[in-house]
This record gives sequence, structure tokens and C-alpha cells, in this order.
Amino acid sequence: MKLFIKRILIFSLIFFVIEKGVWFLLQETPKRQYDKRLELMLHGKINKDIIVLGSSRGAGNILTGQLEQETGLTAYNLSYQGSHVEFHKFILETLLKFNKPPKYVLLSIDNSSQFIKEPSLNYREDAVLPLTKYNYINHELVTQNINSPLSYMFFLGRYNKFHSLFRDAFVNTRNPIDSFGSMGILKKNDVTLDYNNQIEDYNPKFEEESRLKAFNTIQKLCELHKIKLVFVFSPSFSSFDSRFYTRFKKLTQPEHSVFVYDTTSSIYKNQDYFYDKSHLYINGAKIFTSELSKFVKNKSSLVD
Repeated sequence: MKLFIKRILIFSLIFFVIEKGVWFLLQETPKRQYDKRLELMLHGKINKDIIVLGSSRGAGNILTGQLEQETGLTAYNLSYQGSHVEFHKFILETLLKFNKPPKYVLLSIDNSSQFIKEPSLNYREDAVLPLTKYNYINHELVTQNINSPLSYMFFLGRYNKFHSLFRDAFVNTRNPIDSFGSMGILKKNDVTLDYNNQIEDYNPKFEEESRLKAFNTIQKLCELHKIKLVFVFSPSFSSFDSRFYTRFKKLTQPEHSVFVYDTTSSIYKNQDYFYDKSHLYINGAKIFTSELSKFVKNKSSLVD
């Protein structure tokens, strides 16, 4: 009996030491992250008039510093490369939980992969997992079936591969995050692009129910918090996908606005302004952002 108790005590001591060690790693990991935007949200430090949401098209094609200068409204970009609309919903929910509601949310639309299962668009685990020291983040990860419910009781349940990386996160020099959260593409791509004049068929049967639900939730959250929601279609090196657009309009509530880039502009048929078929180089992003600024400024003046 004494031996059993002794073993229990030794095990408890070892487990206690391991738990403390893991707790230390959980505290230190966020300090090494390059992208601090999600943690800034958790601390209530993203209180802006305009918030940009989306994937890489929102991150690189919309320059929020320029948007702020041209509209006279404060702005910040919370778009995450390679993220889908379900992740955008999570970002908006987090923003609203810990920060003041913005006046505008500009949601960049991935035309025509917004609602379908697209391999390049995912739930950005890598942006969330380093922050498991926060109970809110841990709860989100449990909800996503990434963390075990045991993580509510034990730090070990929150431990993941990001906590074992003892180096600072890699800083992307091609499109670094600026002080306004945007990631304009600075380095050109040497690949030759061919302008695509073809418009593909769009079949709603391939849409994911979870993404449609997330999209609807974003609309409802903006209605609830009296936020002006603007859906933004940025340029691609191809003809505008009017078939997806027709379907998209059926999924939007009439009180929300839709902004489409100038499809008649010859600029968006010039490869010099594109990094690849879906992303603008910084010079193209500046032109597109100016178009968007005029749209927002006009809406703001109408409200005032």
C-alpha cells in the first residue's frame, strides 16, 4: 500500500513539473509569432472604423493604410492568406467579442471559390494554435475538434507542434504585414500570365453547407451590431465571373452592399499589375484600393 501511494506521489510530482513546463511554453510561444493581429484582437486593441476580412485577396489587394488616408476613416486589415469564409466568421466573432464594432466590414470575396471546397482555402490552424494559452482560443480549438476537451483541465491538452519551435516565426519579405494589417505583394513574379476570357459554369451543388452558414452568420452579425457590410470583388487576370456573381447575389441580404472593381479598365488586363491570376502586385493594389476608397467615401457621405 505504501509503495502504491509512493508511486502515485512520484507520478503526481512528475506530472506537476511537466504541466508547469508546458504552461511556460504556452506563455512564451505567442511572443515569437510574426503575425500578432489575432492576439491584438484578444487584447481589445483593434478598434477601427473599417475592418477588412478575407483571404489573400483581401490581405494583398486591399491596402488599409491607403484606405484610411483616402476615406478619413481608421482602417485595419484582418484578412488571412489561405483562409475560407468559416475562418472569416471566427475572426469577426473574435473582433466583436473583444473590441468595439467597426462602422464598416469589407469582406473580400473569393470569386468563384467562396462557398466550394477549395484546397487552397482552409481554417488557418497555424494562426490560432500558437495562442492556446488563452481560454477563448482553446475553446475555439475544442469546438473545431482540434484540441481535446481535456485541454480545459490540463495544459498538456493545449500543447501542439508550435510550442516546440524555439525560433522566431519566418518573416515573409515578399508580402510583409504592414502596420495596418495589409500584406501588399512587393516582389514581382517572373511567370508569364495569359488573360482568360472564358467564364466557367458555376454549379451550386458543390457548395459546402458549413460555408453558406458561415456567410449567413457574418451578415447577421453585421446586422446585429449595425455594421455596414460591403462585399468586395477584386480583379483577377480574367473576365469577371458573372455566373458566380448571379448566384452570389441570391445569397446576400439587400441591406448589404456589393463593390465590384472596374471591369472595363484596361489596367486589369495588363500583366504588369498582377503577381498571379488572382493577386495584384502592389501597384495594382493601389489602383484597386483607390476605387474602393471612393465607394466607401461615397457611402459614408450619404450616411452623414
